[in-house]
Amino acid sequence: MTVHHDPTPPAPWSVEERLRAWAAEGQERIAVEMLIEEHALLARPAVQRILVVRTGGAVYADWTHLSLRLPEMELSEGEYAFLEVVLALAFGRQVLVDRVLPLGERRLAVVLRALAAWAGADSLAVGVRS
Repeated sequence: MTVHHDPTPPAPWSVEERLRAWAAEGQERIAVEMLIEEHALLARPAVQRILVVRTGGAVYADWTHLSLRLPEMELSEGEYAFLEVVLALAFGRQVLVDRVLPLGERRLAVVLRALAAWAGADSLAVGVRS
């Protein structure tokens, strides 16, 4: 039997993969999944600088730092509201229900799926009606 060795090193884990590995369960996991599914905010270098803390090869989300810097960030009303909901889930704190109003359909669907996952409703479908 011939064994072939691939000399190329494995691709480094993406920020998303490392955040998933860090937030293995609970509300932080749901908050991380929300950011990954929404994608646009986590892809921004400014958001990563504020939220993502790198320690060696690992990363973690610094929710407190994000909550403190959120008012200073250049965000649309929908982006700001989405991050407020993400932080509310990460911290387990209250957020006003009207924060979903400026989200738009795509971000609202992310929030609804996250709430369903948090409630343990695995069979609930959230998406576009045909």
